[in-house]
Amino acid sequence: MRLEIHPENPQSRFVQQAATVLEKDGLVLYPTESGYAIGCNADSIKAIHKLYALKKPMKKFLMALILPGLKQATDFAHVSNFAFDIMKSRIPGPYTFILPANPQIARKLDVKRTEIGVRFPTHPFFKELFMHTDIPILSTAAKISENEQFTNPDDLYRVFGHLVDLMIDCGEISINPTNVIRIDGREIEVIRGTLD
Repeated sequence: MRLEIHPENPQSRFVQQAATVLEKDGLVLYPTESGYAIGCNADSIKAIHKLYALKKPMKKFLMALILPGLKQATDFAHVSNFAFDIMKSRIPGPYTFILPANPQIARKLDVKRTEIGVRFPTHPFFKELFMHTDIPILSTAAKISENEQFTNPDDLYRVFGHLVDLMIDCGEISINPTNVIRIDGREIEVIRGTLD
């Protein structure tokens, strides 16, 4: 299914459908401020494995948790006072913060990493989505190989339409990768972009 939404004022009834699909273990292709992405309910093992199957070999791709707010990040990662101070003035915003993962989360997500990425997008779709649900979303860029750069919704639907349960189309979106910042203890590492 494909639903077209307004890029600045997304229709609530369509975003509600996306929330329902996510809550029922489905995969959704959706807009972010950095480009289109695909995600699932990070609380659902079934949904996570569906996303991994689509994005295999998954472990070479960056995946991050999209969360409603900083408070929810503490359910998945260790957010020190230092990290909190760095993050609070920059979210929501174009950042992926890499933090030490809670051990049980690494097991749940079936990865052998000790870190986890968290994001708080500014796209209006997410502002509306988190009015309908507060589930965490495991998210990855809408591409299967590193050299793909899909910006046109028709191209995305052609490639992914049969692989996801719902596509949220809000028109062409240019690729603007997030700034990726690792915070460990009191150490900050800028992996990509800047920390403005």
